Amino acid sequence: MKSDVRIFLTCLHICCVFTTVLTYAPKHPIVKTNYGPVIGLTQTSRYGRDFMSFRGIPYAKPPVGELRFKAPEPPEPWSFAVNATQDAPYCIQKNYFFANPKVEGKEDCLYLNVYVPQTIRQNLLPVMVFIHWGGFFAGRGSSDIIGPEYIMDKDVILVSFNYRLGVFGFFTTLDDFAPGNFGLKDQVLALKFVQENIESFGGDKNRVTIFGQSAGGGSVSLHLISPSSRGLFQQAISQSGVALNLWAKPLNILQPNVTAALASFVGCADHLGNSSGLVQCLRKVDAFDLTESGDKFKYFSIEPLTPYSIVTEQKTDANPNPFLTKEPLEYLQNGEFQKVPWIVGNVQDEGILRVAQLVRQPEVLKTLNDNFNIFLPQMLALQLSVVNTTDLFKNLTNFYLGGNTFIDINNTTSVQGFINLYSDRSFTYGTFQSVILQSQKLHRPIWLYNFNYKGQYTYGDPFAATTNKINFTWGVSHCDDLLYLFKTPALFPELQEETDLQMSEDLLTLWTNFAIYGESRKE
Repeated sequence: MKSDVRIFLTCLHICCVFTTVLTYAPKHPIVKTNYGPVIGLTQTSRYGRDFMSFRGIPYAKPPVGELRFKAPEPPEPWSFAVNATQDAPYCIQKNYFFANPKVEGKEDCLYLNVYVPQTIRQNLLPVMVFIHWGGFFAGRGSSDIIGPEYIMDKDVILVSFNYRLGVFGFFTTLDDFAPGNFGLKDQVLALKFVQENIESFGGDKNRVTIFGQSAGGGSVSLHLISPSSRGLFQQAISQSGVALNLWAKPLNILQPNVTAALASFVGCADHLGNSSGLVQCLRKVDAFDLTESGDKFKYFSIEPLTPYSIVTEQKTDANPNPFLTKEPLEYLQNGEFQKVPWIVGNVQDEGILRVAQLVRQPEVLKTLNDNFNIFLPQMLALQLSVVNTTDLFKNLTNFYLGGNTFIDINNTTSVQGFINLYSDRSFTYGTFQSVILQSQKLHRPIWLYNFNYKGQYTYGDPFAATTNKINFTWGVSHCDDLLYLFKTPALFPELQEETDLQMSEDLLTLWTNFAIYGESRKE
């Protein structure tokens, strides 16, 4: 009799779990989250496996009105089912990486997507949370860029999301009125949403792997450091980005000038010196105008990509959960970071990200070469490394460009040297520095990789923002590894070449096995 009762209670428990986890229907599954129900869609993976797609789930209140320039707040519960069958608006931005950028997106953008493969397993699945790229001023977690179809052939749940960008995500007054790092705090809240709700989708909150590329990779590295992110994940993958990269460096010293310039651009200069009044004025400025004001910071081409930066914050009663209170380097030197299993690396030619646009547009190249000694030190931000940049610039041009102070597109060595200079300055050096420091502080295990596979498609083409060609054989561009992890219909056709498909399978296996088993292995 006791065994019958035990069996009955076990069956009752399983039935209750699956009732609250999801109600499966052929086309429109329903999941009950802690905030309310969401209705999804059944889709098909690359190789024909059904998976459930829930797109556009709010993980925060809309960051508009009085919530602009504030830390995100959890969403209000909803009683009616949220229609999660299509992508929600992505965060307002102007993507200077691509040709003819326009202001696009919405300020109300804090939504996430959950993709669940249909399996015969009854155990909770490991979870992979992807943080998108875009230099902290562009990008999105939408399915047209971060398509789930490839990963859904594996036994993991995928989560992607949007976070605030540019002025909305990183404007700061360096005090309690706008402490900054809002985009990173959005990420923390998204990770908390996963912890609180992923079991309802059949996911294991104790087996969460965060992974990201470029700004997303840097974000992953920053989450290893930030006290706000403790306990929100168990493993991490940083692709082409770490906290010690130049573009992820807190730049408190520059932000007062950025704030003053922004205020003058949008009619709030009268409030300079009064953070409360300034922030209130900026909250009244149309989101389009704030985004468009980014153009006024440019001194050449699309430089700087964004004037807004990560900053260190003060912990106060009004700002109880700062993302960083000191420099990432200091956290690492003190061993103050999560020592979880970590995969980190770069692609072979990261610098194509900028070099393609600079050398394939004749007018841009001419302007650069005519002002080489002025523009390039600024573009490489040499002043952040040394007080007197003259000797450093000379050493760099000697090493990478054969002593020339111009780029010769008819000389492959010149173009490749320029790519290598950008790669090392913006990406590779920071990766090696991070791995060395974290290894010295007994961070185990760490896997360091270099991705050098060149396939049929490349992000170097859209990054060039032109159809002009030069006589140069391009290598493996920044972002090219993403081609083998995600379907990207907004930019590229589906993979077709047999070798590309094999690379996709290999990379997916390495990444998802890491999420499943806690180690990078191919089997």
